[in-house]
Amino acid sequence: MANSPDNSRSLAQSLAVQTQVHLAGTVGRMLKQIRDLEKAAPLFVEAGLVRSVDRPNPLTLNVAGISTKAVTRRVAGGFLYAAAGVRVDLSVANNVVATRGEDSVCEIDDIDYEDQSKRYQLIAIRQAYELASRAIKSGEPFDVILCDCPLLLNRSMVAPEEGQRYAALRSTYQATVDAISAFWRENRDRLFPWNRQGPLLAGLASERFGAIIQISQQDMRTEEGRRHVLHVEDLASGPLQQLAGVQAAISGVGERRFINGILGSFTRTAGFRMNTQTPRMEPHEVAGGGVVGLHYCAGPGTPPRLVQMIGDEPAWTSSDLDELTGRLMALTVAGGKGAWPMPVQLAARELSSLEGFIEHYRAGVHGEMKKRSIEDVWLSELDDLI
Repeated sequence: MANSPDNSRSLAQSLAVQTQVHLAGTVGRMLKQIRDLEKAAPLFVEAGLVRSVDRPNPLTLNVAGISTKAVTRRVAGGFLYAAAGVRVDLSVANNVVATRGEDSVCEIDDIDYEDQSKRYQLIAIRQAYELASRAIKSGEPFDVILCDCPLLLNRSMVAPEEGQRYAALRSTYQATVDAISAFWRENRDRLFPWNRQGPLLAGLASERFGAIIQISQQDMRTEEGRRHVLHVEDLASGPLQQLAGVQAAISGVGERRFINGILGSFTRTAGFRMNTQTPRMEPHEVAGGGVVGLHYCAGPGTPPRLVQMIGDEPAWTSSDLDELTGRLMALTVAGGKGAWPMPVQLAARELSSLEGFIEHYRAGVHGEMKKRSIEDVWLSELDDLI
């Protein structure tokens, strides 16, 4: 039976009732999480899991920043995409910044709806490695090469092994794995830390905050619990004992709120082994040599970032991680949620033209399909082939 007019409510009335019922509980829950963070944060600092980093001043550095992007548009019931990567090279001498050059790669094609997001990620990583390889082979001096994407693949990106539907995604995945393997096979001995005078390749991301939470919930009093953190970080045993008492509180705090709560300006987490937290990284021969990660906050108002490097201790030392993080902080000159190290931010700005390009490309494709002129040209050559 339909509700009588006396029992019916408008949406505005329903929202008002729910606000009155749930507001107190929501506020109370959030305040409890904040109190838990305020209690846990000092313990992370005392244990050495979070530490301050000094920024080099003046800064002298040769650095390349690689940014990638893909855009897509509908056309004729399907999709077109344009994926591109840009590398911007900067030279910083006593805090004076100068551009040294630029390089780019691009790819244009049509794509199925089902595998869009994963294929874009795979294409981006492959293009970033292509630009990094060209930078190394150019003979120009680089101290650091930064990419705005992960350096390795998570197995969750693998397409189902059966069915023609995912054939293109499987092909893209394998091409990316092969590109990563070839890069490290050819360039590993030229790169830091294997070559202490070589360029350092690092991948930056704004997500994947869960690693430090998983580490913090380990029993750090045991060797099994401490294996996730690099031994060179020299953690303090006393505060680690106290961290065991706040594990329940930590588990109730969301990843983003947690990492924002423990990281202050110009701080980083201890370096941790990402291949123990995510053991199914690919290519396995690269991941097997070690994957080091850490979170850092470049300054007031900037979001935490994850930085990822290939290798393991003792090749990576605590001072190496401090030096890299200090450089990343010094290169982050703008604030806000979109803050990245300067060369990556400049490379991302170059990619803004992709939006206009894909619109122009779509219009061209749509127009040619209407005229069918290309099809007529192909058919006109048919008699010559018979």
